[in-house]
Amino acid sequence: MRTPFVSYTRAASILASILLSANAASADDVRGLRSDKLVEKTHVIDLRIGHGHADLVVRRTVHNGGPRHDQATFYIDLPSGAVAVGLRTLGTLDGKPHWFDGELLEAEKAAARYRELTGVGGYYPKDPALLSWRNQNLLALQVFPCPPSEDKTIEYTLRLPTQYREGRHHLDLSAMGTDKLPATATVSPMITGEALFVGDTRQKAPAWVSLKDAVDLSVAPASEKPVEGALASVGFGKQKNVVHFHVDAAPALSRVPRGAHVVVLIDASRSLEQEHVEAEVAMTRAYLSHFPDARATVLTFDRAVRATKHGFVSVREALAGLDGSQIVRQNGSHIDEALSRADALLAALPENTPKRILALTDTRTRQELTPERLRGQLTKSGALLHVGVVDSPHSTLLERDDTHAWAALTRPTGGLVWQASIDTADQSGEPRKVYEELARPKRIDHFQVHAQGIAPEALTAPEVLAEGESFEELRLSEKQVPFVEVTGELWATPMRRVLVSDEAENRRWAGLVFGSDLLDSIEEADMMPLAMMGRVVSPVTSYLAIEPGVRPSTEGIEEFSASGAGFGSGNGRLATLYGGGQPRINNFDKQAFLKDELSRGLQACGGAGKKATVGLQSTLQEVVSVRATIDGEKPGSKLVTCLEEAAWGIELPGAFAAVWQGFTIAL
Repeated sequence: MRTPFVSYTRAASILASILLSANAASADDVRGLRSDKLVEKTHVIDLRIGHGHADLVVRRTVHNGGPRHDQATFYIDLPSGAVAVGLRTLGTLDGKPHWFDGELLEAEKAAARYRELTGVGGYYPKDPALLSWRNQNLLALQVFPCPPSEDKTIEYTLRLPTQYREGRHHLDLSAMGTDKLPATATVSPMITGEALFVGDTRQKAPAWVSLKDAVDLSVAPASEKPVEGALASVGFGKQKNVVHFHVDAAPALSRVPRGAHVVVLIDASRSLEQEHVEAEVAMTRAYLSHFPDARATVLTFDRAVRATKHGFVSVREALAGLDGSQIVRQNGSHIDEALSRADALLAALPENTPKRILALTDTRTRQELTPERLRGQLTKSGALLHVGVVDSPHSTLLERDDTHAWAALTRPTGGLVWQASIDTADQSGEPRKVYEELARPKRIDHFQVHAQGIAPEALTAPEVLAEGESFEELRLSEKQVPFVEVTGELWATPMRRVLVSDEAENRRWAGLVFGSDLLDSIEEADMMPLAMMGRVVSPVTSYLAIEPGVRPSTEGIEEFSASGAGFGSGNGRLATLYGGGQPRINNFDKQAFLKDELSRGLQACGGAGKKATVGLQSTLQEVVSVRATIDGEKPGSKLVTCLEEAAWGIELPGAFAAVWQGFTIAL
């Protein structure tokens, strides 16, 4: 009995369309091999976002409305940077639903095993699923069998890197699913209790989202540590290492101390213009607004020191009636006396009270007031001192100045010298936002990263790492990097953090490198140790999940049909869609096949018993040229034309894999 080629024809058309659109794929493609009545019913994702990576457990169900067991083929359009780290198929065990986990195998071995398990023959029937590599943006998932009138459920896990910015770990996820059935996801933080955001809106976890369109998902870390991060250093050959690390500054590097007592010193000397004095008052308001529960006092100074209120009062009271236009500028800049007064006021408080001094001045004083002499005015309170060097009142700016001579005065207290200006006409929240940095550290200054094994000049770390931002490095290195040391300053206080290579992080990045730009720099021969360590689908590895088969053994995929369906060898080349290079159909006689097809055509045309010759050319599975002659018939006769049409109608099986081949068939 002649084997029909209907299933192959459908597989070939599917394959052709996928090949043509592979580079421009923007959605998944889900199809049956034998029938278009195999359709996807559900596509749901359990998505968890962590620090540095997110895991997506993708569960998909198809329904086979066709009359025969079928193969479901999913062409999966991967989100940027994603890799597949798991596969399992839902079947039955002892009469109960059971998930059968996939095994990561060498790609060619997995493809051959899948071909064996799905084929017609003497094999004991088992039902496999194969998840294989097509390219960095495309995976193929083949599932057989999908029984007629039944559902089939498959599950795979994707892993993606996240990006840390604005104090949250973000997953910028593209649309997922097919044009007809977008995926839906339930989203949760990996660490219980962390805040979850969809876009910029906080959501209660788990949150439901549609992935019809791209979406920004994120979590805010709950850690109180100013700096977090992780290091991976994975060796995969001689002088070949994948190195990845990220350093994340906390969403808030510090907090304004509760219950603080604050003294603000305003320079009212004539070396400042009136507009500068008014700017000092505006700076004072912006600064003190960050101490809602503090007790404060404001002192003005020229040759004398004057208090606007007696003793410490609430911030609101301290600011009440404070008006720069009412401050009369006079001669003298006795900031030494102002500092001494502030020190005495704060020294009278309990030792554990947070104490702050902000001196706003142009630092123009008598010559003998050296920083060392001024330092002698701060001997009792232990207060932190900032000095704001007042500048133009027409813009808002606050910049630390470590080169200023008075830094020798402020740094021992933990404070800094700042070049300070403020736009007094600005009624927006910008001045208040800028001057928050006088109330608490908001960035790591003098930021440096030292990675053992990487030359310092090879790293381009920023000089400043603002809170909520990250520095990330991914590279190939000749040397292992066992640790990364991060140093810097919070105001004038040194900070240091050491990241040590972590095995869990090593495994993650051994896999995630296959979704990164580094992949093009890794030779195929070196990929296996990375892929096996990361447990990922790659150009050299595939997942194969097998469950005990219950289908009739006669319901396997015909071998030539299977080759057309594209058993995944996983090496990423287009040829692998035909089963790892050339279709493996043993002893297939192409001449005999063509003669059989043409003989039937000649008979159907009414030319039984006539001698004929047909010249035919093919490229792969396409007939590209036909010329027929029939004894006793003129070229172009009705019978010759009919035979040529029959030749054009032949559906070539997968054995016709040559780029070009010519045949002369005598009938």
